[in-house]
Amino acid sequence: MKKSNIILVAIVMISTIIGCTSCKSIQESTFHSDYQNPNLLPRLTCWIDQPSFENAYGANSYSVKPSNDLEHPYGLTETPYGKGVYEVTDKTKLYTAEKRIQDAANILVYDVNENICDPTTRRAGNIVLRAGNIYCKNNYKWSWLSGFTLGIFNAMGMTMCSNTTELEVIVEIYDTRNNLVAKFNERGYSKQQMAAYHGYYEFQRRAGALALEDGLMKIKELINRDYNMINAKLK
Repeated sequence: MKKSNIILVAIVMISTIIGCTSCKSIQESTFHSDYQNPNLLPRLTCWIDQPSFENAYGANSYSVKPSNDLEHPYGLTETPYGKGVYEVTDKTKLYTAEKRIQDAANILVYDVNENICDPTTRRAGNIVLRAGNIYCKNNYKWSWLSGFTLGIFNAMGMTMCSNTTELEVIVEIYDTRNNLVAKFNERGYSKQQMAAYHGYYEFQRRAGALALEDGLMKIKELINRDYNMINAKLK
C-alpha cells in the first residue's frame, strides 16, 4: 500500500473514532453533590425560575411549561414567585431545548431532598432557584495543535478547548404562606476541558452544571450557618 493511502486510511479511522465518541452524553449522576448539611431543614417544595436560566444561557424553550403542568397548557403562567417559576420534582421534564436548564432542575431537586432537607418531615415551605448574571467563554488555544496533528492526540484524550462558566446562583426560601424567610446569592465557578469523547456541547453543559453545583455548595454552607433562624421561621 502506498504511503499516501496509509495516511488517508489513518485519517479516516481517526475521524471515525472522534465522530463515534464525540456525542457521548454526560451522566446525570455526575452532578449529584455528596455534601449533606449537618442540620437538615424540614421538607421544602422545589421551584425553578425557568426564564432566568433561559436568559442566562441564551436559550429558547419549545414551550415554557413543565410536562406535569396540566392546568396551564399554553406557556408562561403567573405563580407566587413570578412568571415561569415552576414547581419541580424528580419526575418533572421541562419543555426546553437547553439541557442545562433541565440539569439545573435535577440538581436542585436532588440537593434539596438529599442534602438540605429531611424529605420524611412535614412540608414547611418552598425553595426557589433562580439564575442571575453569567460569564461563559470558550478557549480555543489548543485548536491549532489539534489541526496540526489531524486530531490524533485528541482521539487519545488531548484537550481540544475549554469552557469557563461563572454563574450567579440565587436561592430563596419561603414558608407555607409564601413569606420570604431567607435569600442567598453566590457565584459558582467551573472550568471544563473538552476532549473528543465529550463533544462540543457536552463540555459546556458540564461546566454549567458544575458551576451551579459550586454556587449551591456555598449557599448550603450559608443555610447551615443560619439554620436556627430559618428553621424557627418555617414552623
